[in-house]
Amino acid sequence: MLRKNNVDICVAIVFGVCFFFLYSHFGLRLAQGIYFDYLNLAFDFDPPYFIDYLVGKLPTRVNYKHPLSMVFRPFADLFLLTGLPPKAAAVLVMALFGALTVALVYGFTRMARFGRPEAIAATLFFGCSSTTLFTSIIVESYGWANFSIVLVWFLFVWSAVTKQTCTKSKLMTAVLVTGVTITNVMHAIVAELFSQMRSGNFKRAVVRTVVFGLVIGLGLLVMLAVLQPQELWNTIAHPIQTAKEIYWLRTKEANSSIADLLLTFFGYSFFSPAFAKVALSPDVVMIDFRSFTYASLEQVAVIAWLVFALIGVVLGFKNRDFRVVATPLLVVVAFNVLLHLDYQFRGSVYIYAAHLHFPIFALGMGAAPWVSAQRCAVRLSYVGLLLALATAALVMNTQRASEFVVMFDTLAYPPDAAAIRP
Repeated sequence: MLRKNNVDICVAIVFGVCFFFLYSHFGLRLAQGIYFDYLNLAFDFDPPYFIDYLVGKLPTRVNYKHPLSMVFRPFADLFLLTGLPPKAAAVLVMALFGALTVALVYGFTRMARFGRPEAIAATLFFGCSSTTLFTSIIVESYGWANFSIVLVWFLFVWSAVTKQTCTKSKLMTAVLVTGVTITNVMHAIVAELFSQMRSGNFKRAVVRTVVFGLVIGLGLLVMLAVLQPQELWNTIAHPIQTAKEIYWLRTKEANSSIADLLLTFFGYSFFSPAFAKVALSPDVVMIDFRSFTYASLEQVAVIAWLVFALIGVVLGFKNRDFRVVATPLLVVVAFNVLLHLDYQFRGSVYIYAAHLHFPIFALGMGAAPWVSAQRCAVRLSYVGLLLALATAALVMNTQRASEFVVMFDTLAYPPDAAAIRP
């Protein structure tokens, strides 16, 4: 048993190292341009604010959406000690957590009873997927969101398999996932509710989950009291002003349709289409993934993935063991889709893909535990198809990334344009 675990630990380390170098390659090239100096140049991301969190001047107020982003600053300090420029150090933090996310995904698949070949193929696909790649090279909150969400579900399946409660670890992870992006507390709450429901007492499970949620809130306040005491006091001391600020964070302008939403989360999140150009003002254009613009062979890969994932969901729910994992994941996906039907900003949807990328991936891999118990021919066919999807994702997404990282060597718009000025 120990030897078996050692092999998996080694495989996870190899994944982490390989993907760290892949993400670093693209991220460091992107850092040579001006992309991290301006807002909304791509995907409605706001890199300058998160550059400040990591290597610049910390904000003078509590960020209600991402209150604990500064906890990643020590990692940037370590890279700065090596003599790297600030932007490069910030990028390497994102690449590091992207790589750690991939390693965690491998751990999740093995804990969820994927055979090793199936787990390796699935992890390769995840690491090469569009959302994982782009959030690992862009300095923003979404790479950390991807990491903390995977950590929540890794602990969930670990607890289910080992019959251990992992209360302290789950609480710390819940505070992290909430502090990275406040709405992602839903992952921790849903995971805890379904963990507690294993006892068979629904009422007690609900009560314990409510208590768990209150402790998350308390933990978040304690962290802010340590990291931003004056800013937290200003927030508490002026409740009316705080309420106004939170209200005005409400998204505005037209929303995307349910079809665009689903296509983005289930399709573009895994296979990057050609870049779309979105006019933010008469003189500023933002790039985004908004339309089904793939070459013919690329369309085959995307459709193959959607069919593969649909079959995976069905077989995952037919498997009694994996159903325990799939059910809360489906709840989280449904909740996110409903949330983002309303919570959008000027039609940008890809920006939110990291919030449900892993749950969709895990549901789509639902056939793996069943396949792992089948004869060799079935397993080889499944792994072969998954490796083909991973290869297609690698080719398509690295091609888009190669285009992306050289787009911003110079600024094509007035530097004082309101749409891009920090």
